[in-house]
Amino acid sequence: MAKTYEIACQRELNGLYLDALAALKKGRALRAEIKSLASKTTAQLGWYWGVVLPRVQQGLEEQGNELSLAEVNAFLNDKFFFTQKTVCWKAGGNEFVQAVRTPRSKSGASKDEMSAFLDKLIRWAAQDLGVFIPSPDEEPPF
Repeated sequence: MAKTYEIACQRELNGLYLDALAALKKGRALRAEIKSLASKTTAQLGWYWGVVLPRVQQGLEEQGNELSLAEVNAFLNDKFFFTQKTVCWKAGGNEFVQAVRTPRSKSGASKDEMSAFLDKLIRWAAQDLGVFIPSPDEEPPF
């Protein structure tokens, strides 16, 4: 069975090294993938809370939905930033399958995950709400 390690400090690297060394001594081949888990940036969060959320909130208000920024954030997490698991069970001779989505917190999000979330959200806001969201380097038209 493959093991996955997320390493943030030297001490955590020691466990990976010992497991790899033990596998090599047993003649097993190993494959290593190194990728950065860079955290979302404060610029991403600032733009999200300062530009994106207020514009989505305004678009939702125009549709008759009065929501606070925190409620809009929760709605968007539920819609675009979640983990999904499939649950299967049998009852009465029937088999049931259902996808269960759990909204995630952005606190542990990587920079790439946050970018993907924002891209989906911006497309949705434009298509479904008719809301224009300027890129972070554009001057917002007011």
